[in-house]
Amino acid sequence: MDLRYDRRIAINEWIITTRWFYMVAIFVVGVFGNFLVSLFKIEFSIISISILLLFFIYVNAYFYYTLIEVKKTKSIGKLRALSFGQIALELIVFSVVLYLSGEKSLISVFFFLPIISASIIFGIRGAIITALMSVVLVNISVVSEYFYFIVYNVTEDRIMNGLEFAELKRMTISLITVIVTSNFYIIVAIFLGYGSKLFATREQALIESAEKMNVEKEVKEREMKEIDRSSKILQKKDEELEKTNKILEIKIKELEKSEKSLIRAFSDLQEARRRALEERNKTSAVIANFIDPILVIDAENKLSLFNPAAEEIFGIIRSDLGKKIDGKDNYSMNNFVDIIEQDYEVRSHKIIKSNNPNEEEVLVNFGTQELTYKVITAPVIDNMKRKLGIMKIFYNLTREKMIDKLKSEFISIAAHQLRTPLSAIKWVIKMVLDGDVGKLNSEQEKLLFKGYQSNERIIGLVNDMLNVSRIEEGRFGYSFKQDNFEDALQDTIDNLETRIKNKSIKFIINKPAKIPLVYMDRQKMGLVLQNLLENAVKYTPEFGKIEIFFEVGIHFLKIKIKDNGVGIPKEDQKKLFSKFFRADNVIRMQTEGSGLGLFIVKNVIEKHGGEITFESKEGVGTTFIFTLPINK
Repeated sequence: MDLRYDRRIAINEWIITTRWFYMVAIFVVGVFGNFLVSLFKIEFSIISISILLLFFIYVNAYFYYTLIEVKKTKSIGKLRALSFGQIALELIVFSVVLYLSGEKSLISVFFFLPIISASIIFGIRGAIITALMSVVLVNISVVSEYFYFIVYNVTEDRIMNGLEFAELKRMTISLITVIVTSNFYIIVAIFLGYGSKLFATREQALIESAEKMNVEKEVKEREMKEIDRSSKILQKKDEELEKTNKILEIKIKELEKSEKSLIRAFSDLQEARRRALEERNKTSAVIANFIDPILVIDAENKLSLFNPAAEEIFGIIRSDLGKKIDGKDNYSMNNFVDIIEQDYEVRSHKIIKSNNPNEEEVLVNFGTQELTYKVITAPVIDNMKRKLGIMKIFYNLTREKMIDKLKSEFISIAAHQLRTPLSAIKWVIKMVLDGDVGKLNSEQEKLLFKGYQSNERIIGLVNDMLNVSRIEEGRFGYSFKQDNFEDALQDTIDNLETRIKNKSIKFIINKPAKIPLVYMDRQKMGLVLQNLLENAVKYTPEFGKIEIFFEVGIHFLKIKIKDNGVGIPKEDQKKLFSKFFRADNVIRMQTEGSGLGLFIVKNVIEKHGGEITFESKEGVGTTFIFTLPINK
C-alpha cells in the first residue's frame, strides 16, 4: 500500500474542492467591494476579479480532469507535476489577491493553505520551500507598496508631499504584521513538515504491523489446516490398517480351512492367468490390426513388439525382437538403421518446426511410392506409474502431404495465370489515366484510379502467393553475395517516403559510423524490408514514430525495426509467422492484406542463416529483430 501516493491524491482533491469555495468568496468580495472598504479596508476591481474568477474556473477544471487521468493511469510523474502546479497556482493567486486588495495582514493569512498542502505532499523540505516562497512574495508586495511601486488610494497630492503620519503608521504596522506573519510561516512549515513526517511514519508502522499480523494469522491458519489434514490422513491410514487386518484375519481363516480352500485358490490363480493371457491376446490383436506401424521398446531398450504394418513397411522380421535400440535423441528413428531394411529419411522436430520434442517425420520408400509418417514417441506406464518402456506410434501423412502439394501447385498455376491479365489491365488503365487515349474528367479519373489501386493490390497478392508457392516447392532461387544492406534499406524507405510524409510519421535511423557488407540476396532482402517497413507505416498512427537500430557483431548484423503502432494481441503472437494469418485488431482496422508477408520474411531470413523475433504489446507498439550473417 503506497501511503504517500494516496496522501497526494487526497490533498490534491482537497485543494481543488477548497478552491471552488474561496474563488466564490473572492468574487463576492469583488462585487461588494465598496462595503468591504469601509469595514476591512479591502478594495477589488470588479473587472480584475472577474478575470481572476474565469482564470480560476478554467485552471481548476483543468486540474480536476488531470487528477481523474492520474487516478486512471496511476502515473507518479503526472501526480508530482499536478501537486507542484497546484501549490504554485495557490502562491500566484494569493499574490495577485494580495496585490489587488492592499490589505496585507488579512490576505497574508491565506498563504498558510499552500504551506499546509506542501507539508503533506512533499514533507518538511517542501513545506519550508513553500514557506520561503510565501515570505518572498508577501514581502515583495509590502516593500513595493511602501516605496510606491504599488499605490492604493493615495492621491497625487499626497504622493508629491510624502505620506502623512497616519499613513506612515499604517504602513509601519502592516510591515511589522507581515514580517511577523512571514516568520510564522517558517515556524509553521517546520512544525507541519515534522508533524506530517511523524504522522506518515506512524501510519506506515501501523499498516506494517497490521500486515504482519495478517501474515501471522494466515500462517497459523495454514498450520492448523495442515494439522487437520495430517490428522485426517492418519485417521484414514488407521481405517485402512484396520481393514487390512480384517482382510488378513479372513485370509488366515481361509488358509486354515480344508483342502477345498487350497484347490479353490489354485483354481482362482489359473483363472487369473487365463484372464491375463486373454487381455494380452486382446492387446496384441488391437496392435496387430492397426493399419499404421507400431514399435514397442522395453525398459532394457530392446525391441519387444511390432505389428504387421511395421513388418510390411519397414521390413522388420521376428529375429529382430530383442535387439537393443540406442536411446539417443529420444529413441530417434535414426537409431533403427540396423533393423529397418527399407531406405528412409528422418526429419527431427526442429526441421519440421514442431514444438513437441517427441515428434519427428519419417519418409519411407515403399515399392513405387514414398510414404510420409509422423512419429510420436510416448512412454508406456503401468498402473503404478512405473515406466515399462516406450512406444513409437506412426500416423500416415502421405495423403495430407499430397493434398498440400497439390494445393501449392494449384496456387502456383492460378497465380501465374492471373498475373498476365492483371498486368495487361494495369497498363491499360495506366495508359487511360496518363491521357494516351484522350483527356478524362475528374470523376472518370477518380474511378479509374480506384480501379488501378485495386488491381495493384491484387497483383501484390498474386506475387505473394507465387513467392509462398516457390518457397514451399524449394524454387525460390537465391543469389547470395557480399552486398550493401544500407543501400537496400534506403531503396525501401524511398518507396515508402510519400506514405511516411502523408501520415507525418517521425522516421529515425540509428546507425553506427560504418556498416559492413552483408552476405545476402539483395532482391530477397528487399522483400523482407518492404514487408516489415510497410507494416510499420501501415499500423502506426499519424504523428507516430518508427525507429531503426543497428548492432554490428563479429559474425552477424542485428537490425531492429521499432514502431509505436497498434501492437499484436498476446493470444495472436504465436501464429504471427503463419500463412494467411492476420491479427484480429488489424483486421478491424484494415480489411486489406494477404497475411503472407511475415511468412515470406521469416523464410527469407532463415534461408540467409539468420533468425527473426519480435516484441509486442497491444496498443503500445511492435519491435521486429532479425540478424543477417556478415560473411558466408
